[in-house]
Amino acid sequence: MIGKMGQPITVSELNAYLKERINTDENLRMLCVEGEVSNLTIHTSGHIYFTLKDKKSSIKAILFRGYRASMKFIPADGMQVLAVGDVALYDKTGAVQLYVQNLYQSGLGEIYYRFEQLKAKLTEEGLFDPAHKKPIPKYPEAIGVITSPTGAAVQDILNVLARRYPLANVRLRPVHVQGLNAVPEILAALQELDAPGACDTILLARGGGSLEDLYVFNDERIARAIYAARTPIVTGIGHETDYTIADFAADLRAPTPSAAAELAVPDKNEVMLSLLQAGDKLQLYVSDRVESYQKTLLADKSVLLNGMRVLLAKTSGKHSVLQTQMHALMQAHLQHAKTAVLEKATALQAANPLRIYEKGYAKIFAAEKPVVSVTQVSVGQTIDLALQDGRLQAEVKKKEGKTNEI
Repeated sequence: MIGKMGQPITVSELNAYLKERINTDENLRMLCVEGEVSNLTIHTSGHIYFTLKDKKSSIKAILFRGYRASMKFIPADGMQVLAVGDVALYDKTGAVQLYVQNLYQSGLGEIYYRFEQLKAKLTEEGLFDPAHKKPIPKYPEAIGVITSPTGAAVQDILNVLARRYPLANVRLRPVHVQGLNAVPEILAALQELDAPGACDTILLARGGGSLEDLYVFNDERIARAIYAARTPIVTGIGHETDYTIADFAADLRAPTPSAAAELAVPDKNEVMLSLLQAGDKLQLYVSDRVESYQKTLLADKSVLLNGMRVLLAKTSGKHSVLQTQMHALMQAHLQHAKTAVLEKATALQAANPLRIYEKGYAKIFAAEKPVVSVTQVSVGQTIDLALQDGRLQAEVKKKEGKTNEI
């Protein structure tokens, strides 16, 4: 609570109070402020400090180094700019500043205004509703890629997909990503790759560029096509700080084209590790079940023996007859239990593909290729026989077909 008359507070407490009030005011978040740059300083740390002013007022502004990657120009004193960011108070000095996240040259204001208008319209219609987002398949068989056929973006995407998950079939659909033909080409590509059975996931991507270069992806028709698609769509447009209408409509937005490829497929090394772990769990399960059956058999045997001893002690007059009957009963029960255990153990072991070697079979290779027909080898040729415990080399002495004719 701020101090009142007769209750003095410290400067730190006042600044802390003002900072909290400013930080909780949503009207001061992601403002778009137009003005002239003055007192520009590019610090050795990479941060940019400047004053944004008009004819009547000014405000200090700072753009941290991390946001400079998205800038398409170098600001200078006297330049008219459009600064997008949050207003906050620097409590050490009590200075109110504009913390800039995006900086555009003057003249782009109308583009930004149209972007915000369309964003608000489509948000109201529910095109960006998280409940409508489709999950990205974990193990896609086919991936559609919509991007320019030239430039670094397409190579980055293909390299990432090949490195992480080479099992996926990549369907590249080259399009223009700027210019008059870009929108109709992108719409046609989305329709083609969204056809039933065409793809499991679609990547819509392009490399970095200016606000005007990326504006194709702010087209309302593309946003509605993404929303209506049956196939999950991942976007990777521009750099990390670039946002387009297509990004908001997509099922998943990635900061860059290569990041989109990474989010679309699993890592093959992780998949292989999961398979190995699953195999270990299966082997452990089989061993545990066999051990459990063996323990059950031994317990049944112990119960029967104890029961027989008690019964024989109580029936001394019929000792011989009862002993014979109990022995037969015990043998029948043990045989039944043994048969059940053997059946279950046989079923579990039958899944082992190496069992066939125990029956005397062998796999034949010629020049490291499996031999399935006598026509694959010739008399005098050396062949390899793979057995259960090793390999043999042999020479073909004679060939006979089913009709004894080759």
